[in-house]
Amino acid sequence: MNDAKFSRELKTLIYYVREYGIQHIGFKVDNQNKVAKDADKMDEFFTQVHKGFFAAQERVCYLLKKVLLEQKRLKATLAEVRRQRKKEEEETVKQSLKKAEYQEHVLRKVMDSIAWQLFHYDLSTMRRLYCGEALIDITDSNLDSELLFIKHFQNKEPSGFALISDLTSFIQIGDVVTIGKDSGICISELKEGAVNDEVFELIEEVSKTQCPRHLQYALENKDEKFVKQFKRAIKQIHKSSQTHETITTGYGTDLLTGQKVRIIQDEIELDTYSDIVSDLSKNCHKKGYSISVIEQCLLIGVYDIGKFPSQVFDMWSKSLKIKMPIYDMRVSFYDPLSYPIFLHSFSDTFIIDLILGKKVIKMTLDIEKWLETFKEDGCNVRWLSKKETARLNSKMKGSNKIFDIDGRGIVVEKNGMSVDIGQGVFSRMFTSFTTPSSIKKLLMATLEYTQNIEEDAGT
Repeated sequence: MNDAKFSRELKTLIYYVREYGIQHIGFKVDNQNKVAKDADKMDEFFTQVHKGFFAAQERVCYLLKKVLLEQKRLKATLAEVRRQRKKEEEETVKQSLKKAEYQEHVLRKVMDSIAWQLFHYDLSTMRRLYCGEALIDITDSNLDSELLFIKHFQNKEPSGFALISDLTSFIQIGDVVTIGKDSGICISELKEGAVNDEVFELIEEVSKTQCPRHLQYALENKDEKFVKQFKRAIKQIHKSSQTHETITTGYGTDLLTGQKVRIIQDEIELDTYSDIVSDLSKNCHKKGYSISVIEQCLLIGVYDIGKFPSQVFDMWSKSLKIKMPIYDMRVSFYDPLSYPIFLHSFSDTFIIDLILGKKVIKMTLDIEKWLETFKEDGCNVRWLSKKETARLNSKMKGSNKIFDIDGRGIVVEKNGMSVDIGQGVFSRMFTSFTTPSSIKKLLMATLEYTQNIEEDAGT
């Protein structure tokens, strides 16, 4: 899809996700508290917002299929030009494929922006839905069953919404996520086809008989296809039950690492620098750039590359001898659990310019200065060896991995407790615009919570 076409589609999608609901209600939202107390107005508001979500989902579904089919065509072309050793043509096809893959991630992030709203921006809950699996190719999936379910759901729950999990970057538990006026939010598996019906009938039989031999005898008479489908269904049910347990009780098993986890229920108020970034986005067009330093350690620059080269930011960071890699905001589209840019208070035009590379946001952290603030609070900061870091990361996936510089991770220690600094905290810093001091507060709270647990266990 060329940039002009993609830009038009993004403008429509942003409208559906961000503006449709507000523009289709029959009243003004002058006072949010008054609206929240009026049941009829709230019902109308949610109905219209969800209509916008449905319109966005339908369009993403169409566009994602188109982009994925284009990727398949380009991969086949790439294999052919490589076979013929056409070097120049190979590079052109690789660039086109890279662009199509980028467009796929952007479209999925549009659906992520809806999911974040459904889950009330609760990253702890959303992390439980991500299993580190490959993205689903919806051109090869059973999308028709999800679309049929949505059609029935809309008739049954006109004010609700049903999200297709396979369209997102991170929801890998369940086929659809629904939200209804009375039912609340639910994650559902869809049974589809004769084989699946038979699988779930057998699961129900076994659960009733409570006889392990019953299952053995039943599977002996089934073909290989049925047995594979049965095992897949059991695995999916097990994952769903583990996730449900963790979300509802706060205790459970992390699907990425297999480690026991505890969700801290106490809310920790985190400050952001969103307003500063918003102002920078508005001001960069004057000189072609706009820069700021957050809490004396986080550098940020916004550039209009038609007027000013963003490479100047790299030179700024290098002149200060900052070790931290430079973060380009466009990388966030490849991070399943990054904060969707569509939810920030940027203008629609700025978001589209950022996606198309006409505007650039770059950030980096003077990590030595930031780590000094831990030491000021009585913590010991230790750099792990390359072997220690590699060993820890071998057990992790994705944003759960330990952050490292030159292969060495960082551990913060206090009162005999320790916490590894993971990649996820910097995703929060650079995509949710959480201040460095608030990220520190979050890590310190983890240390304190771990210490309390240890003390309670010892009494």
